[in-house]
Amino acid sequence: MRKFYFAFLLMVIPFMTNAQDLEDYLSKYTGDNGQLYLQPFADAFSADFNSGLFHNAEIKKKGFQLYIGVVGQVAIIPNSAKTFTAFIDDPSFGDPIYVPNAPTVFGPTEGPIIEDSNSGLEYRIPGGLDLDYLPLAMPQITVGSLYGTDFTLRFASIKAEDIGKVEVFGWGVRHSIDQHLDFLPLNLVVGYYRQSFKVDEYMDAKTNVINLQTSFAIPVVTFYGGLGYENSKVDVQYTYEGLDPLSDIQPGDKIEFKLEGANSVRATLGVCFNLGPVKLHGDYNIAKQNTFAVGLGIGINQK
Repeated sequence: MRKFYFAFLLMVIPFMTNAQDLEDYLSKYTGDNGQLYLQPFADAFSADFNSGLFHNAEIKKKGFQLYIGVVGQVAIIPNSAKTFTAFIDDPSFGDPIYVPNAPTVFGPTEGPIIEDSNSGLEYRIPGGLDLDYLPLAMPQITVGSLYGTDFTLRFASIKAEDIGKVEVFGWGVRHSIDQHLDFLPLNLVVGYYRQSFKVDEYMDAKTNVINLQTSFAIPVVTFYGGLGYENSKVDVQYTYEGLDPLSDIQPGDKIEFKLEGANSVRATLGVCFNLGPVKLHGDYNIAKQNTFAVGLGIGINQK
């Protein structure tokens, strides 16, 4: 288990390294611009969080089953999610203007400088983290079976210097449908998952997923897939520290808003290699925000 947790730390470090920068950049924005700046992060992060939840659909009617491992997810950031159109409206700055190439949280580290030729004032648009992907990883445990039902837990708690406490917790429950339908040639289950992720005091995310999962096993290999519905909500609050000319909000004021993840329906296609008790699995998730998920773990009484 210690090796699994070490692998988790290696995968999540790239995200943690930029977390403080994220809050710094975000603190320069207020109002609608702040939401547009952070929306791609909500989309990518919630899509990551709802990936890698399963690697088969085989649940025994009764008897002990166990999976324990580390699952990593990666959301690929499209170019369309790296910029947005910011709006500057301040009488002292001149006429209201639109800035079509303002970086989002995933955009270039340097934002454009807007200059008013009449007043001589300059406004530098905040930059982003210049990321092409958003990685996430966590330990995962699935245990069963109770009347064809198993239970999943995800968890992590890390305190990083200059960032604060990062907490991850999720749970899920699945029930076998094929145990009631003997004529089915493959495994079929229905699952529900609820998860949460908190970064210090400035970001709190919650997700819900319900899906239909299926799998078919041959020696050494299990093919699996699923179709699901998901929703994700992210509460954001931070202290304004910029000189944003969008409003009368002053440095030190609290900014709060809510975001929703872009994904609603997702399809999953994956394969798991059963190397004795060792399970190596990977899948591709097709949705508005696509993701890859890979996992490595130990499975007992699993095909």
